[in-house]
Amino acid sequence: MLKNIVLMIALFTSVASAGIVANIASAQDQQKPTMKQFMVRQPCDVLPKMMEVIRGYKEELLFMGEGMSFAAQSGQGFMGGMMFFTNQETGTWSMLQLYGDGTACLVINGRKFAPYSGPTIPAKSEL
Repeated sequence: MLKNIVLMIALFTSVASAGIVANIASAQDQQKPTMKQFMVRQPCDVLPKMMEVIRGYKEELLFMGEGMSFAAQSGQGFMGGMMFFTNQETGTWSMLQLYGDGTACLVINGRKFAPYSGPTIPAKSEL
């Protein structure tokens, strides 16, 4: 009798394990890389107020550019100037987007800034 119970438990465990493995494999197949969309909150104010925050971290302007951000609900694009600040001693960094009406928004900020000194990243066609 005990032998039959052990055999049934072993059989059940094997079947359950096979099902779990199949489900994991199926989930991995469905998790192929896709474009991500985020709804984010960006603190915004007039540029002088946002610069007070940047100065509080003793970050200096490293480079500038132009870029487009897209509204989450409508998808409408908004052009703006981009400013990237960093404190190369502490490693903190911040990216602001400045719009034509004088509004500046903190797009992203972080820590552990380090200049990239590795090999050139190959283009897809070179892979």
